[in-house]
Amino acid sequence: MVIMPTERPQGVKDVVRLFEECRTRVVGGRELPVIALLGGRGSGKSTTLRWLGYLASNRPNALYDFASAPPKRPHEVAARLALGLSYRFPRQPAVLFPRLALGLLVANTTLSLGGADPRTVRAELKRALRQAKESNEAYERSSDAVEAIGVLQDLNLVPLPGINLVLKLVQFGLPRLPVTVMWRTGLSWYADGPHRPVDALMRLNELAESAAPEDQDQVDRLLCAAFVEDLRDHFLRHPRDKECVALLDNIDAPRGREFLDLLVRIREANAALDLGHDPLLVVATAANARGVPGPYAPHLPAELRLRTPQDASYEDWLATIPRPASTAKWHWYPVKLRDLTEPEVTTLAERTAAPLVHTSSLIHRLSYGHPWSAHVLLDAAYAIVVERRGGAAELRHILDSAVSLPGPPEDPIPLDAAARRYLLRDLSEGQRAGLRICAAARAFDSALDAGVLEEFDQLTKDTLRRDIDARLWLVPPVPEDAGTRGGRGSGYLEHCREEGRLAVVLQPWLRLVLLEALSQEPPDAPSGWITTHEKLRGWHQREQWPRRHVLDARYHSLALNELDRTVAYLAERFSELPSTDQWLYELYAITAAPMRVPVAPSRPGPLGSSPSDRVRELARHLAPASLDEHWALTMLVTAVWLAADPRNRVAHSAPELNSTIAAMFHQLAALPHSGATGLLREAERYEPRP
Repeated sequence: MVIMPTERPQGVKDVVRLFEECRTRVVGGRELPVIALLGGRGSGKSTTLRWLGYLASNRPNALYDFASAPPKRPHEVAARLALGLSYRFPRQPAVLFPRLALGLLVANTTLSLGGADPRTVRAELKRALRQAKESNEAYERSSDAVEAIGVLQDLNLVPLPGINLVLKLVQFGLPRLPVTVMWRTGLSWYADGPHRPVDALMRLNELAESAAPEDQDQVDRLLCAAFVEDLRDHFLRHPRDKECVALLDNIDAPRGREFLDLLVRIREANAALDLGHDPLLVVATAANARGVPGPYAPHLPAELRLRTPQDASYEDWLATIPRPASTAKWHWYPVKLRDLTEPEVTTLAERTAAPLVHTSSLIHRLSYGHPWSAHVLLDAAYAIVVERRGGAAELRHILDSAVSLPGPPEDPIPLDAAARRYLLRDLSEGQRAGLRICAAARAFDSALDAGVLEEFDQLTKDTLRRDIDARLWLVPPVPEDAGTRGGRGSGYLEHCREEGRLAVVLQPWLRLVLLEALSQEPPDAPSGWITTHEKLRGWHQREQWPRRHVLDARYHSLALNELDRTVAYLAERFSELPSTDQWLYELYAITAAPMRVPVAPSRPGPLGSSPSDRVRELARHLAPASLDEHWALTMLVTAVWLAADPRNRVAHSAPELNSTIAAMFHQLAALPHSGATGLLREAERYEPRP
């Protein structure tokens, strides 16, 4: 049984607005989109869908999950939706499906009508209808099965014993539909031109017994068209204020698209015959964008035009319809679910336990608002802060927390390993291994261009980029500035970026857990930390590359712990660059490099102390020469490098590295020809404010 939601999920306000706008019925009906909610695994698609079902629970609605049972043919999906939509509500006429019910009875029983006399066929069909209705009435007296088909039920999970499940539509979905009405209405609709209606039913029965794909397609088309016509007819006779709602989860599962593709074709055919619009609003979900058609961006012909929830509306969908429409893809309206904001993560923390509120900044900065990951991290923080009464030092090791994955019970595993297994379970083993190596690159495409996957098979190299993109794990780069180091402000240095299209990067949380796995490999192995970063640095150092490649080469040098060289380069650029903003851009771009061991080990001594103490220890260990010659700059570079990982700045109020960073900016501002104004302004971003 599907669990009824108890409160609105975070981050769905704009999706709800779009949903309510589209399901509000206008006089005479209107064309409706197929809304496709897209998001990577764990983005909250199913949770959002169930919340929409809760909002629609006082009107006809049905929920079907394509991933919860073996694949079904389109007409079987239509039957299950009809079963949910025919649920009776107080003071509302039930939606009846006489055409579909009759067609299902003809197509899905042991009746064999071929070669029989038409009069005999009529008598046999009427007898079968009465028998189905009588068996239903007897079953109702001894069971609450009809009431069990309630609101928000996934119709794959409803237990309906007895004959073929699709026939339960006749028995339980239409318990009060008179046989005469079902016969008269259904029979007249199946009439085909000059032929007698009973001949059409005999033909349907014959096609249903065939195993030929083209015959099965005809059966699906006819029965799904009957489903749509029953809905249209009901709403013509019983005006309503809301549309029917079909909520379809995981349409990227095998055969998940077949029903919707057929629905779109039926809508196109009905429009060509001026039959009017059907009253079915479909909201579907998918984790694979390649499983969803839709309009394409005009300047990017190979990419799906995705709307954000805040930009989505019925009017916006209408505006995307091409005139004239060359394909049927315009029926689809793909909307990409957004990640949670920091205030929304704070609200989740408040719901979990009051002491977790101070961890919300860390949780958001680690997960970047990815819903499933934020929940898992909050659970881990609860165990650390509430159950074990731990503090900042313990939170730095939150990725080591033992967690359990959804599904069958298993032994708990470290949080970072659990995240990799859950988020990437749709990829092959080779793709997961290749992705771990590609995570070392700042921009995802540069990893592939640099040839870091030379040891992998051709299939992995050919499909990794495509599948990661389709799974929506590639995102625009996060601005590299004080905002990602625990200071204030975001994007204020973007004007220093070189012209050209921004490269896409791996979602930061996914990249973090992949880098954790990469750091656990032998460093000098073919897929190890040192080997990978050296290969990437060598590629970026090729001659005649644009300026950004110089910064990327320095980025990989720092990832290889070459702190002395990094400080020497930034010291030289400090006097060469014409503006402080340009120097700050290079400082933050280089120090965004990942650190192989970013978090202080859990042991006593200098390396087990606070990040502020670790700044000095790292500087002495990795850059002794620079520390003597450029003390303030070396301390600054080391501090902002450490601060790039949020686990190193998890204090309750101002992150503890902020004071060190601000002090070093002040020290640099005191130097001659330093651009003091810009450096002092940057120092203010790290200073506490009341």
